[in-house]
Amino acid sequence: MTKVLHWLTVSALLVQFVIGYTMEAGDSGRGRGRGRGGESGRGRGRGGDLEVFGDNGLLTAHVVVGMTILVLAAIRLWWRRRSTLPPWAPGLSAAERRFAHRTEQSLYALLFVIPLSGLWLVLISDDAVAIHVASHIAFFVVVSAHVGLVLKHQLINRDQLLHRMV
Repeated sequence: MTKVLHWLTVSALLVQFVIGYTMEAGDSGRGRGRGRGGESGRGRGRGGDLEVFGDNGLLTAHVVVGMTILVLAAIRLWWRRRSTLPPWAPGLSAAERRFAHRTEQSLYALLFVIPLSGLWLVLISDDAVAIHVASHIAFFVVVSAHVGLVLKHQLINRDQLLHRMV
């Protein structure tokens, strides 16, 4: 179950980033929450109207996948607290175990921060854009560290750490 939840989350995140960056590539500044007459609107809606998604299929998909990630994060956290963890891989040093634990905690937090800041951005205010972007940067840094540790053990130590994860 842990592996299934992990890879479902990874898949949802990949889909989410593709949709999000596709939206940004096609956004020429429109839909950023500008209200009528140039004043700031609410979120990415139409000048504060309640019709937030309008006919924007990518935005709708982005929000739906974001909500899916929130649900997966909540289930993962519940499962993590309920189940016992497998023993640490024997090839991990004490420092690497601490590092892996800290990256895992950071990733869990970001699985909530990114979608929640996105919802804030879409539903409430463009003011959340800085938090949303900063959380993406933090996510990529932490994922790079996480994947880097796995690659180190796969390519340098050759202790089959990746095999345990798939």
